[in-house]
Parts: sequence; structure tokens; C-alpha cells
Amino acid sequence: MPSSEGCIMKNIRTDSYRGWDIRIKGEQNMCSNFSFDITPPSGKTQHVGMGGDNEARALARAREMIEMELAFAEEN
Repeated sequence: MPSSEGCIMKNIRTDSYRGWDIRIKGEQNMCSNFSFDITPPSGKTQHVGMGGDNEARALARAREMIEMELAFAEEN
């Protein structure tokens, strides 16, 4: 069986922030090296294809997006 070294699946990180799930994946898209998905407790996932040039930036951007979504929810 072939080794999974270098397989894109190896570059997936999951995290949670303020009750939301974050999934960061290493994949190139134009000038970005990472994408991410954010999923609130309601379960509706949002995908961002250009998450950042490194994993730390993608995670920070995902958290910023969650903060923005929570702020919008408070306004309505």
C-alpha cells in the first residue's frame, strides 16, 4: 500500500472557536496556500477558498470571520 506522505489529507487541521468548528486544509488556490471551512452549531458550513498563505493566518482569518458572523447575529 502506498504511503500517505505528502497527501493533502495530511494537511488538515481542526479547531473550535466560540462554539464553531474550524477545518483548515492545505491547498493552493491562486496566491493562497490554505482554505478553511467554518461551521456554526446550526450546522451550515461556509467555505473560504483563499484562507491565507500559512496555517496560522488561515486560522486567524477563520476566527475573524466567526467574530463578524456573531456580531451580525447580535445586530439582527
